[in-house]
Parts: sequence; structure tokens; C-alpha cells
Amino acid sequence: MPKKRPVLWIIIPGADGLLRIFRYEPLLEYYADHSAMSYTWMKNAARAVGALFDHSLAVGASPSFDQWREQGGLQRRLVRGLARSLAHGTMEIGPDGRTVDPTRLYWSPRGKRQAAVLLSALTLHFRWFQNEPSAAKWAQATSTDAIAKSPRVALSLATELMIRRHNSLLGHLKGLEREPAHAFPGVIEPSRRGTGAVPTFPAKYVGPFLYEGFKDESGECDEAGQLLAHFAIALGLRKSEGFHLYNSDVQFIGDVPWIFFHHPEFGKIADGGRYVTREEYLERFGLLPRNRDTGRNKAGWKGMADDEQGTPGYFLPIPSLRHRVAQLLTKYLYVTRPAIMARRPRHLPDHPFLFVSRGRTLASGGGDIGDPYTMTAFEHSWGQGIKRVGLQFDDPTMMTPIKWRGTTQHGGRHFYGRFLFTSGVPGDLIQRCMHHRTLKAHLAYTQLTPSEINTLLNDASGDCSPDQSFRNMRDEFASQFRDPQRQEFHRQYT
Repeated sequence: MPKKRPVLWIIIPGADGLLRIFRYEPLLEYYADHSAMSYTWMKNAARAVGALFDHSLAVGASPSFDQWREQGGLQRRLVRGLARSLAHGTMEIGPDGRTVDPTRLYWSPRGKRQAAVLLSALTLHFRWFQNEPSAAKWAQATSTDAIAKSPRVALSLATELMIRRHNSLLGHLKGLEREPAHAFPGVIEPSRRGTGAVPTFPAKYVGPFLYEGFKDESGECDEAGQLLAHFAIALGLRKSEGFHLYNSDVQFIGDVPWIFFHHPEFGKIADGGRYVTREEYLERFGLLPRNRDTGRNKAGWKGMADDEQGTPGYFLPIPSLRHRVAQLLTKYLYVTRPAIMARRPRHLPDHPFLFVSRGRTLASGGGDIGDPYTMTAFEHSWGQGIKRVGLQFDDPTMMTPIKWRGTTQHGGRHFYGRFLFTSGVPGDLIQRCMHHRTLKAHLAYTQLTPSEINTLLNDASGDCSPDQSFRNMRDEFASQFRDPQRQEFHRQYT
């Protein structure tokens, strides 16, 4: 199956006054020379070049263009102006209080981080562009007078200013003054990242969330969402990693489930006595690896150490939690999923993905009965679960997923890493458990939260050691799986 690639279409007015649309061909050659890169990488390249075209044309259309060119200000307007426009947007407040945009681009602010992604993509593309004579001919132009009308001329000028005089465009983000994200900064809730500690899911709500959060008022349970939530907290998965699992990735040794994770494209799977890549295996179902799919089935893949060979997930050292996941998985594999697939219309294709849609979440992006379970459906289900717990405990901070409160899906992964660290697990072991590629990545979990600092200070004058203080915090969570009431939920819903 051929790979999907984003295409950049360019509109150029002809001498007859008609508009002509054609593809920016150098980008396709660029993809061919970097065929191993992800769809997201290619999409960022297309977005970056498109932004360059639009911004250059806007600069060329300015009444001050000739003055900037003659007085040497064109480089600053094109190069630094692009960085500023990407980071802070192009709109401003006029004297009458209305929003105006002299460039007519009406770009919203992306922030320095996203601007850096696009500028980096643009730098890499033009480094390749400079060394490809056949592609470089595309940008040749005899005059810059027509920059406001021709993307080809705009690219020629940008190539001269950006590539031949500058090694990287990222330097133009440095020194940009901090500006409000929009004209009314008070409308947006301020950042709460002050302590440097990673936001983790609140320990006291983990049990209620996992046991009760995914059942609606009628008692119907979103089993796929519930299992994915368990994976986030008990296995430390990233938000999208569980969506790439196949049925065959779950193996039981006795009563203990082992869950193996593979690269969505290059991981191997047994197929009729031979091993093929997962990309090849999905071709028979007419599907793409989900990290390359741009439709409803899209699910990212940041990467796990050893994911091409297959790497196992490691449970938190709480036997009752692992046992609960084992029972939920057993029921899902042998009862829930087969029942869903039996109701799947015959004209819809089969597929190997573990988690499937019940068809009840079509309106929220969940798909037809038996379709691969989507990230959109999970986000909706997770949000509803957070809200149910907030209502149950009358806690307004648990009414919606918020990153700095740790109540998003990634907060579950942070909880996992935090639990291991406060349990005294060595850094190299945390690295293996969280599938980090570098050892230093686990250091994010060594930053103390204000409540932990207070606990340690209060205990400093007594006989309680720091290890004991952390043990008390862990027990707040672990006790939820030993409580008789929780065990009753366990018996009732598994």
C-alpha cells in the first residue's frame, strides 16, 4: 500500500487573469529522500513551507516593500518577521479597540514551541533544497518585483535571505519579547507550572476513577476506555500507545497478563509461518498503521525503547491492581470484544486491533460497531469519568481534565513514574519501566510537589524518615484496592 503524503498546493495568477493551481514538486522529492520519516514530520514540512509562502507574499504586498528592500530592512521583515508571526500571531488591537491585521494573514499565535517546530522543519527542508540543483531551479527568479503575486518569486527571495545567510531559522526566536497570546490575556487561565514538579493524577481519586468513572447513569460501561485508563495508571502508558495493540499482543502466563508493545509500522508479527512488519500485515485489512493514518483512526507514536523487537509493559507493584487488570482483560478478550465483533455489519472489514468501538460513540468520533476504538472516543470517555468522580466527591477541581492538575490521560503516566520513584526504584529501572530512551528522562519525577515538601518538613523533627513519608503517600492509593468496599466493586464489575 503506498504511503500517504501531504501535498502543498500553490495558486498562481496567470497573465490572462486566471488562477492556476499546481503542486509544490520539491516537497515530494524531499519526502522521497526522507521516506523513513513519519507522516507528522512530513506534514510539518508542508505547513512550514506553506507558512513561508503566505508570509512572504504578505510582506511583498506591503506598501513599504520597496523601502524595506532599499534600506536593508527586508531581511528582518521576512526572516525575523516570520518567526514573530508564527510565535505571536499577526493580529493586533487598533486605536479604536478593534482587531486589525495589516498582513491580512490573521494567524493565531502558536507559541514559541510550535513555532520552533515549524522553523526547524523549514531549516531542514532548505538545507536539502540548497544541495539539490534540480529542486533549486524551482526558486530561480530574475526579479523580486513580482513577490506580491508569485510564490515562486517569494521563495527565491526567502531562499537567498534564509539559507545563504543563515544556518538555522531557530535563532530568530531568541530574544523575542514575551507577548500576550491574544488581545485579552485575562480570558485565559494563567499557567500553573511554577514548582517544576510533574502534574500527577490525584492519588485519592485513582480508585474511584478506575472502578466507577467509566459507567454511565444506566450502568453501561465503556470497557475499552476503562482498560486504557488502567493501562495509563498501572502500566504508565502514554495517551496513544494502547491504541496500537493487537489481540495477539496480550499473553497470559498463569493468571498474570503480559502486554507487549511494538512499533506500529516496523514491529514484527507472525503471519503464516513467517514474520512480517505490522505495516505489511495491515495491508490485508486495507488499513494503515495508526501513526500514519490521518483520519479517525489516527494515533500518534512517540516511540518506546526496543519497540521494533517488542517490549513488555510493567505493572505497578500492587498485586490487587494487576489482578484487576487481568480480570478486565480476560473478560474483554473472551466476552466483550467477540460480542461486539459478532454485531459488526458483514460489509465492514475485519482488523486485528484489540480495542473496538461499541458503536454508541459514533457522534463523538467513536466509529461504527467493531471499528478500531478512537482517541476521540477515549478523550470523551475520560472526560466524563473525571466529571463523575468530581460530582461524587463534590470536588470542583475534578470536573474537567486539566493538565496542571494531573487529571489528563498523561497525568496517569506521571502518577506511575511518581509512584515508582517514591517507592525507591532506581532510575535505570524506572527508565526500563517507562520505556524512556534516555536515563535522564526519569528525573522529571524527582521534583517534589509543595505537599510533599510540607510533609517532609513536618516529619523532619520527628522519627519519621523521608522514606516513611513517601510510603504514607503511596499507601493512600494502594489502600483503595484493599478496602472491602472497593473489593465489592471489584467482584461486581469484573
